[in-house]
Amino acid sequence: MDYAVFLPFLGDNASKMAWLAFIPFVILIVTSVSNAANLTDGLDGLATGVSAIIGATLGLFAYISGNVIISEYLDIMFLPNSGELLIFTACFLGACIGFLWYNAFPAQVFMGDTGSLTLGGIIAVLAIMLRKELLIPVLCGIFVVENLSVVMQVSYFKYTRKKYGEGRRIFLMSPLHHHYQKKNIPEPKIVARFWIVGILLAALTIITLKIR
Repeated sequence: MDYAVFLPFLGDNASKMAWLAFIPFVILIVTSVSNAANLTDGLDGLATGVSAIIGATLGLFAYISGNVIISEYLDIMFLPNSGELLIFTACFLGACIGFLWYNAFPAQVFMGDTGSLTLGGIIAVLAIMLRKELLIPVLCGIFVVENLSVVMQVSYFKYTRKKYGEGRRIFLMSPLHHHYQKKNIPEPKIVARFWIVGILLAALTIITLKIR
């Protein structure tokens, strides 16, 4: 993303002052993804598994972006030394898998807010460093939907309470994974299906390389 496009009023100085748009955008991305990951952490293994899928995808992007031949072939921005991030994403993926061994249903350990917020923050920062901010809504689609379900539920409840004197709900419970819990769907099945959707979204994100 060229952040200078948000500053057309600066004319020729827009490129030099792009950081004025970059900093607020980074704050928005990191805050949004961190909180979305936190909201997703409601079932055993859900946030961990989804984060592992996203981390693996970002690791692939790190390798591709750091390879001048592949990046030129796929017509994407070459980022010198970004391949080094592959080492970090591999560690991130390994940590998620190791934690998932004990966090899978029935969970023996829990990450809490500290862990889930950190997962979201790491994912957001990696996406920004790899210049893949615009792919976050697709790659982190699970996080986005979970976040939106809470926003929709709370907003609609407040609106209907003000209009009708009684709050009404869109979902049986939010975030979205609790809605399916209320439908008596077994927890492991909900988590597995969310993982499947996460893998499909990751595949769609990777496909955008060739589409471009």
